[in-house]
Amino acid sequence: MKENPDTRNLAEQLSDLFGSYKAEWLKERIFDLFTEPSYFPELATSRSCILIGGRGTGKTTVLRGLSYQGRFVLSGKRATSISGWPWYGLYYRVNTNHVTAFNGPELAENEWTPLFAHYFNTLICDLILGFLQWYEIHANTLVDLGAQACQRISTSLHLPSATSHREIRQHLIDSKIAFEAYINNVVDAKRPPLSLQAAPIDLLCAAILKLPAFASKHFFILIDEYENLLDYQQQIVNTLIKHASDLYSFKVGVRELGWRCHSTLNRNEQLVHPADYARISIAEKLQGDVFSRFALDVCTRRLDRLQLPGQEIIRDVRVALPGLSEEREAAKLGVEAQAKSLRQNFSRHLPPELQPAIENLTPLELYFHNFWMKAQNLTPEVVVRESLSDPQGWKTRYENYKHALLFTLRRKKRGISKFYTGWDVFTQLGAGNIRYVLELVDQSFLSHFRAGGALDRPIDPEVQTLAAQRVGSMNLAELEGLSVDGAQLTKLLLALGRVFQVMASEPEGHAPELNQFQVSADEGAAQEGTAAAAVERLLSSAVMHLALIRSSGNKPGDVGDTKDYDYMIHPIFSPFFVFSYRRKRKMTLRPETVLGLIQRPKQTIRALLSEHNRNVEGEELPEQLMLFERFYDGGK
Repeated sequence: MKENPDTRNLAEQLSDLFGSYKAEWLKERIFDLFTEPSYFPELATSRSCILIGGRGTGKTTVLRGLSYQGRFVLSGKRATSISGWPWYGLYYRVNTNHVTAFNGPELAENEWTPLFAHYFNTLICDLILGFLQWYEIHANTLVDLGAQACQRISTSLHLPSATSHREIRQHLIDSKIAFEAYINNVVDAKRPPLSLQAAPIDLLCAAILKLPAFASKHFFILIDEYENLLDYQQQIVNTLIKHASDLYSFKVGVRELGWRCHSTLNRNEQLVHPADYARISIAEKLQGDVFSRFALDVCTRRLDRLQLPGQEIIRDVRVALPGLSEEREAAKLGVEAQAKSLRQNFSRHLPPELQPAIENLTPLELYFHNFWMKAQNLTPEVVVRESLSDPQGWKTRYENYKHALLFTLRRKKRGISKFYTGWDVFTQLGAGNIRYVLELVDQSFLSHFRAGGALDRPIDPEVQTLAAQRVGSMNLAELEGLSVDGAQLTKLLLALGRVFQVMASEPEGHAPELNQFQVSADEGAAQEGTAAAAVERLLSSAVMHLALIRSSGNKPGDVGDTKDYDYMIHPIFSPFFVFSYRRKRKMTLRPETVLGLIQRPKQTIRALLSEHNRNVEGEELPEQLMLFERFYDGGK
């Protein structure tokens, strides 16, 4: 069957606008779709900043927006504005292929250090010199550093004599290529002369900023994917950040826990916030309504570009993605059919004076009465009298359990057992990650249209829910290839997801919405080879790669220890496993239990659930987890 051209056209547009969520995929179009986050002004100051955020939180987009190329496009490519900019950003993305070449048994670390320091000098100087050539072209003016300054810069980098910045750059490019070739043969080749760390950068920036056109200007050195640097390389750049002159500052993008080393080359010297840099955590800056507004702006810019001749399109993503109240969702999950028999059962066991109390209850309220009666082993009469004697207390209890009840209405049944629908829910599933929100919107619109839905009509809650499950499944599959720990992280998520799914479907006798955990303290945690040390490394990797998110009320967010943190499966996976995306209650796990969930999933899951009075023996897996049946049965 031939695909409808309109369907294909829309799919291509959606993939282009929402599916190309990586900055690298968008290329120059990244600036057309750029949305300034609330923390952007904090980055646009002369102090160095460390921008911390997970994969997909927008670090690359923001850093590239700070670059001179980004500012030029965002300014409407107005050449007249360039000379008036107070600062110029130079973007560098750490290339793993290049930086890992400066490592290996051929040399000791203290021998690799000056080699990489020199290489980093050449990288930054090349960025600055490239900017000068760009400036000449777009500002339509010549930049003359002077013969003396050019000679000093060349001498600092051990380059042939040059009389212009263009000559310096050409020599620098040739020198860098030769140096990279030397690094690949570091044992056999003669070591070339090296520059002093930061010296060429200081000379070059000083020469530029002495020129009238650049008076009172400042350079931003923008480093993306800082986590790709090796530990000693982070120390080198940390030293630059610590002792940066007033000519330039650093804006560093790094994943949470990716900034592993906070010391400089002097191991007794640490980078300290706020003395040496401003720490900007995207997760902390983009929460709740702030993130929702930012995500709305991002999606609106994309929806405005969606074109389908002859069809109306809802341009407000909040209207396109309607949510459900708990009562309406309960109705869709079949509470009314259950309430009918429950009402009859209650009526048979109540005296006449309590009959009206039951008749006035909504189906979900009645379902909660029955739930509480069974959980506390009470009689219908006792439950009703309790609710009437303390209506405010009962209302609070109902509100606390109302959302949790939704997970129980269709337990052990096929099909959707909980809806994940609505703009507010999608932004909570994203948890500050704009890439996840774009994926959810993309999959929802595409599924809606392919099912014959018109784009001037809201997307059905079932379509949204299935799209959310698909996004969770895709990200779970992607997790395995993200790091050397990927296979273990996938197994950990599968095991934890099953535990929390069972907890959600059977909340009787327990606090509702248990979906977090903490790791119990262990005296041997600091010792290599202990279970606690292995779990600490694994959880750090899980946080860095967004398998888990963590929160703490009493420790700074850039500390690496697992102790005193609460961990939660990233909400984007909650529709796939079917448990609450809301941060609520937690359990405590021993390090050995965490490892057992990976190594012995069947026995450990059973034991853990048994501790909480749940039993899944002989119970069939939910449909979406059947693909992993072998793992849950104890396979690998």
